[in-house]
Amino acid sequence: MKYDCIMDSQDKEEKMNEEQEKKDLLETKEIFAKAGAIITGDHFVYAKKPDGWYHGLDYVNKDAIYPFVNSVSELCRKLARRFWDYSVETVVGPTVGAVVLSQWTAYWLARAFKQDVMAVFADPEEIFEERKIGLQAEMEFNAFGKVRIKGEQIDMERGLASIAFFDKIYSRRVIRRGYDRHVTGKKCLIVEDIINSGETVRMTIDAVKRAGGEVLGVACLCNRSGKKVSAET
Repeated sequence: MKYDCIMDSQDKEEKMNEEQEKKDLLETKEIFAKAGAIITGDHFVYAKKPDGWYHGLDYVNKDAIYPFVNSVSELCRKLARRFWDYSVETVVGPTVGAVVLSQWTAYWLARAFKQDVMAVFADPEEIFEERKIGLQAEMEFNAFGKVRIKGEQIDMERGLASIAFFDKIYSRRVIRRGYDRHVTGKKCLIVEDIINSGETVRMTIDAVKRAGGEVLGVACLCNRSGKKVSAET
């Protein structure tokens, strides 16, 4: 599987033309700077992941980019160019922001291939497990994430109740809305805007595989994971 990113915090073994690589990086930074998307010199708490909170001194506000259609198109053209040698049939982006990236990246790949390239997205899904316990006058229990509680079988004389609740076991990404037909048996490219822990990308890869698709690679605008997320991981 190939992994590529315009603004990467690690060296890549395989690079396209070095001059073009430098040009793309410079132009990408200019696009982000013009949109006011790069904030430095402060303390930021990034989105919480299953393994905890991520912190940093810089923040890339990718949402500042999306209103500028021409800039987004150009960024996606740069991503697509890195995969012109791959027979990509479907581009998959995790919601929300990467949906836009999947559309424009598919557009530029389709122009290069002179044939249709589909664009779909992976929705989040939370998996719950039902648990039932008998309760007395007071209760105490631990549960991970969201909990839905439903009381039933209340015994007014004994003051007992049976409580059913749903404990979130884990989260994942899924290909819904009938889009799985564009993934099953297809060669897929996953696109993302910013990678921190890589958890969203991992879940999107799993979603594509469950739908019967083949993951050719991952492309992103900015990889902030250091060496945690690469083609090998």
